[in-house]
Amino acid sequence: MEAYKFKTKVSEDGTISVPEGFDVKNKEVEVIILNETTKNTPKKNMREFLDKFSGILEGIDPDKAKYDYLMDKHK
Repeated sequence: MEAYKFKTKVSEDGTISVPEGFDVKNKEVEVIILNETTKNTPKKNMREFLDKFSGILEGIDPDKAKYDYLMDKHK
C-alpha cells in the first residue's frame, strides 16, 4: 500500500481536491482528516534556558558516575 501526504482545504460544499499526479480515480482509498492546529508556545531566550538548567550537574563528577554505572552493569 502506498501512502501520500498533502495539505488541502475542504471546499464549502465539503469536497476535497486531490492534487494532480495522484492516480486515485475509480480506486478505493482511506482518508484520514486531521485539523491543523498551531501551538503558540513562547520561546525561551538563552538566559532563561541557562537559569533553568544551570547547576543540574553541580557537585557530580560525570566520569565517576559513568564509571560507577559501568561497574554495576558488568558485575
